[in-house]
Amino acid sequence: MTPEAPAGRARSLGRVLTGPGGRLALSLAVVVAVFAFALPQIADYSSAWRLIRAMAPGEVGVLVAVGIVNLLSYAALWVAGLPGLRWRDAVMVEETSTMVSNTVPGGFAFGVGTIAAMYTSVGHAPGVIARAVAVTGIWNNLVKLAAPVVAVVALTATGDATAGLASAAWIGLAALLLAVGVLVLAVHSAHVARALGRGAQAVAAPVLRALHRGAPHDWADSADHFRAESETLVRHRWLYLTVAAVGSHGMLFVVLLTALRFVGSDVSWPRVLAVFALTRLVTLVPITPGAVGVAELSYVAGLTAVGVPAAEAAGAVLVFRFLTWLLPIPVGAVCWLLWRRRAGRHARDGIPQLSAATP
Repeated sequence: MTPEAPAGRARSLGRVLTGPGGRLALSLAVVVAVFAFALPQIADYSSAWRLIRAMAPGEVGVLVAVGIVNLLSYAALWVAGLPGLRWRDAVMVEETSTMVSNTVPGGFAFGVGTIAAMYTSVGHAPGVIARAVAVTGIWNNLVKLAAPVVAVVALTATGDATAGLASAAWIGLAALLLAVGVLVLAVHSAHVARALGRGAQAVAAPVLRALHRGAPHDWADSADHFRAESETLVRHRWLYLTVAAVGSHGMLFVVLLTALRFVGSDVSWPRVLAVFALTRLVTLVPITPGAVGVAELSYVAGLTAVGVPAAEAAGAVLVFRFLTWLLPIPVGAVCWLLWRRRAGRHARDGIPQLSAATP
């Protein structure tokens, strides 16, 4: 056996594990482990289902209405980040990309590719789309960083916060202020933007080489170009971006809180917000499509830890995830079909297929 043979097998195994088949196997393993083994150790499915079936028709109607508003809410962030975008287009693209993200392993990247393909098909320039993806992503993550701080402040105001939570709030606030400061400097200073680009390139280089993707290059120039392109947008639309991002996260929280109330839980909203904020951070890097399995386990375990009975926690989370993970899949499929139909009427070649939307 030649010395190169073990290395070759290792590279082949690495490609299998990091490829589509490996991501699919990992996703299935996580989902089975959570729903077949982990969650039944916390809550009984039959008890949770009885609570769901006991909801009044009016409560079901309110939940559906809140869920639909939540589905529409993220479009506001795209309208803020992509000047000239129509609300109808923003809603259709967002629902389609969410459908892809919730069903495909590594779906976030495919969802971004779908966004780029669909917006390009209606005349938005690729550079403008890339800027919108970056800016909306930054604002989305800033709100995720801010949510735990808000939760601990609310817990403190209601007398539920511990000394440890107070310390965590100060740490979270410092991290948030640091992130905002870096963002401001990156937008206004070419020197800082180029330095951040070089730093990101240095961190990414060994990872990309290990994945056999080739060494990154010119990230400093790309970061400076992004700064120049984004400065005007951020300066004029930062308030709109902030309100839209907070609103979309707020609606998601309202869906969870409403589901809890309708299955009978009266736990305080600051405690629910703390669990919500923590889970949003836990699922920041999606291991499975739409964080299925991971999110459910984090929500149920967190809610039971703050005093929600296990059956109520499981019932509310199942309803919540139906409205926020499962419902967007058929809605996104319908939006995609409508988009293709409209594009077929107005464009000679029509919109690219989903397979062409991969990054």
